[in-house]
Amino acid sequence: MKISVVIPAYNEEVLLPRTIKSLLELDRKPDEIIVVDGGSIDKTADVSKKLGAIVITVPHRVIGFARQQGLAIAKGDFVAYTDADTIVPKDWLTQIETALSKPGVSGAFGSFRVKDGRFFYRLIINVLQPFINQILYWFGIYMAAGQNISFIRAKANEAGGFPVDFKIAEDVEMAHRLRKVGRVLYLPRLIVISSGRRGDEGYKYIFRGLKAFFIYFVLHRGDKVGFPDIR
Repeated sequence: MKISVVIPAYNEEVLLPRTIKSLLELDRKPDEIIVVDGGSIDKTADVSKKLGAIVITVPHRVIGFARQQGLAIAKGDFVAYTDADTIVPKDWLTQIETALSKPGVSGAFGSFRVKDGRFFYRLIINVLQPFINQILYWFGIYMAAGQNISFIRAKANEAGGFPVDFKIAEDVEMAHRLRKVGRVLYLPRLIVISSGRRGDEGYKYIFRGLKAFFIYFVLHRGDKVGFPDIR
């Protein structure tokens, strides 16, 4: 089986090289690395190409659109996603390949932690989130993280792919779409490390997140509220 890894990126020349290098050091190497460059004005495309990634430049739109463009050109039987500020563990694709090879499975998602950023953000992500996500999974709510989600490409296309108008929760929506075509596994021990910069906007992050997910779960919309664009 071939595995594609997709990374959406926007002005990420500083952090993206670390992400790609962590992929190149995996015990199970990706068969292709695709960087979806949302019209960066820095050297995102250049540094990606130098490290051997396939780069596609797309209009700078919402994150759901960027993730879907990567899926559209991926050639792997399995497709895994991470973000441009994320470091993956050495056995990341090994665990993903094992999970997606199980009978009846359409997708899988793991968790993430942050090693820096504001205290309240680290508390939410590193302490509260794992506990909450496990409970929600037991109740059929899949809080997938875009920097650690994977699936069988054919199943993802059958499910309709990512919602291209979603500013937020496109990963959660993708996981729920995948449920219609197979089992989606939560892998709590599959952990990637991301930047804590998302919390830099302070407590606005909490209110923005609560509002966005309320709209998503009540109105099933992800195009109304989004986070500040840092990709």
